[in-house]
Amino acid sequence: MRFPFDPELIVFFYTIFKVLGSLPRLRRSATPIPVRYEIEEINPLRLTEAQERYLAPYDKNLAAMNYWPVCTYRIANYGHNLLRNYINPAETSRCVILIHELKIGATGKASPVNSCTMSFHTRFTDGTILTTRNMRIKSVLDRPPYQVVQERPGIDEPAEMKQEHDSKVRKMGTPVQPPSNVKAIFEDIQSEHARFNEYQLAQGAYRLQADGKCFVTTDKVRWRGIRNHLNPFAHRIPVRRFLPAALLAVFLPLLTVLKVAPAVAEAARMLGLPPLVAGGAVILAAYLIAGAAIGYVLERQTFVWVFLLTYVTVRLIAGADLGPFPFSTFAGSIAYSVALAKKRRRAVLLPQQA
Repeated sequence: MRFPFDPELIVFFYTIFKVLGSLPRLRRSATPIPVRYEIEEINPLRLTEAQERYLAPYDKNLAAMNYWPVCTYRIANYGHNLLRNYINPAETSRCVILIHELKIGATGKASPVNSCTMSFHTRFTDGTILTTRNMRIKSVLDRPPYQVVQERPGIDEPAEMKQEHDSKVRKMGTPVQPPSNVKAIFEDIQSEHARFNEYQLAQGAYRLQADGKCFVTTDKVRWRGIRNHLNPFAHRIPVRRFLPAALLAVFLPLLTVLKVAPAVAEAARMLGLPPLVAGGAVILAAYLIAGAAIGYVLERQTFVWVFLLTYVTVRLIAGADLGPFPFSTFAGSIAYSVALAKKRRRAVLLPQQA
């Protein structure tokens, strides 16, 4: 039996419409960018047990490379963050570990979610800065011409990241020694923050508030954020991580729709049970497993990926009419919940919600 409308498409296009119409909300919730950072050095003894445990693997791996923490700090007037700066006296590059957390509201309840970026930085005599990092989200801001950035989202080991960084350093100019004490590091952070702000202001990405103390992003940046939210490729994820989850999300629902569900429905009919209910339950289970895999591996842009991998492939390859039940929508909900739970478990800066 074919239905005159497809509930999956209705949900999908309604969601797209809501995202495209989110500009007013983004304006209201924009976080001001301070003209000058308030940098607060944190005594390592003040870190919580969870924060120490989070940073311990980085400390260990970087110590094996003779990189040692010089300072741990936070930008007190800009979000919830924790940074640790590492220096090797014999190297011209420094390493920075940045933990950033924000609150995501779901059904009126705020939940902390966590991201962590490891980066190596080298400054050259002409003012150019080379950064090699594993940031997994595409930036919505313009990149200044003095910044050269290598994105390596699939690298989590400091030694491998340093190797990538060094190979690029050798092709550039003359590197200079990084600041090696707390005062010089903080002065360098303020100087680079000011230079970056000036560029974004000139590009029309920032606007200075009336009080002269903060910048706010313009609609140019917000539209990029909306675009990235709908762009499944804005989230950088290594193929070796993405491919297994993608294959599962494609073939498990497809195999279930074509083979497993008809067999289960027939078995239920022979047992005197409702075949449509039995077959539908098996299909739903397959979609939920596919959604959970996508949410766990990707963590971002899960809604679009779930629709592409489960809905589009089943309709194109199987040509199946699954009736009025929105299987892909439920899979997308599971993907979102799994991704949120995974990011929440990593949170070490914001208090956990009961």
